[in-house]
Amino acid sequence: MRSAAAVELDGAHGEGGGSIVRTALAMSALTGQPVAIRNVRGGLRKPGVGPIDLAIAEALSLATRAETSARLGDDLLLFAPRKPLAPVRHRIDLNAIAKGVQPGSAVLILLSLLVPLARSGGIGLISCRGGTHVPFAPTYDYFRFVTLPALARAGVVALPAIQSAGYSHRGGGEVSLEIEPSGLNGFEFEERGAMLSVRAAVVISELPEATGIRGSSRLEQLAKKNDLDMKVEMHKLRSPGPGAAVTIGAEFAGALGGAQALGQRGKPMEEVVDEAFYDFIHWLNGDAGTDQFLADHLVLPAALCDEPCAYTTSRITLTLTTTVWVIKQFMPAKITVYGEEGEPGEVRFG
Repeated sequence: MRSAAAVELDGAHGEGGGSIVRTALAMSALTGQPVAIRNVRGGLRKPGVGPIDLAIAEALSLATRAETSARLGDDLLLFAPRKPLAPVRHRIDLNAIAKGVQPGSAVLILLSLLVPLARSGGIGLISCRGGTHVPFAPTYDYFRFVTLPALARAGVVALPAIQSAGYSHRGGGEVSLEIEPSGLNGFEFEERGAMLSVRAAVVISELPEATGIRGSSRLEQLAKKNDLDMKVEMHKLRSPGPGAAVTIGAEFAGALGGAQALGQRGKPMEEVVDEAFYDFIHWLNGDAGTDQFLADHLVLPAALCDEPCAYTTSRITLTLTTTVWVIKQFMPAKITVYGEEGEPGEVRFG
């Protein structure tokens, strides 16, 4: 692997949080360029290297034989690949890495490792213990309903599985992802076309089954009222503590999007359902090819693809523009974001 000067990044730039670290580690592993991230998560109330950062660095270090330097809470993260990406089979325990602090999202781990390991030339398997339905991250069900089908259209194929759920600060859920060696192809999510499916998942843990049944019934009523042919699943999963979540995803011929909501103590299940459903309806009533979260997830595969890619989004986020900025520090990518932050927009590649 060629030697190169380290790409220097300010971890407080733009969104100033985890998206800088996740994108930078992926790009470093993919390009072979070392990276030095200073002021890690400097835009957040609690800055410093987090459990998710360490977990991703550890997995990609195994895949690239990288030299790494970082401990929990550090201001600086160094990552220097020594070999091209190779397939790995690896288990991550975020709860153990976190050492008593909130472990974070296991789903973000899977998402962050997916594209790099898909380019490793062989089948990879990542399993992770941590949060599966937690704030500020896609739920496991959003990942399988929306993100993975969208990435499959971009040429990236992976098979998810969940053994148990993890909520909020407890974490402790178990998920895994088998990643196939994949090519990348161009895609467009701009004209929705025909609706192919609408799916919903009501997930409960350590709660009476009647709670999940109430949630499923409420969703079916709302879907019928709005003339939606929605397939509703109910899952009662093991977990270290009680929790609930509702996720909805829709797939069109030329678009994908969804919404999610999390339960909390004292919040009726019907309220969780209503929150997810009306967020979903808000996206459904627009014409964007992606929702604001999927737009973030598509930047990396689109930037690496040799063919043109384009999609519209219901909302341009700071995470989206920050991810674009990080990628451009590693390669001369032609990525154009049209629109203002907080408003609908379009992203074009190539």
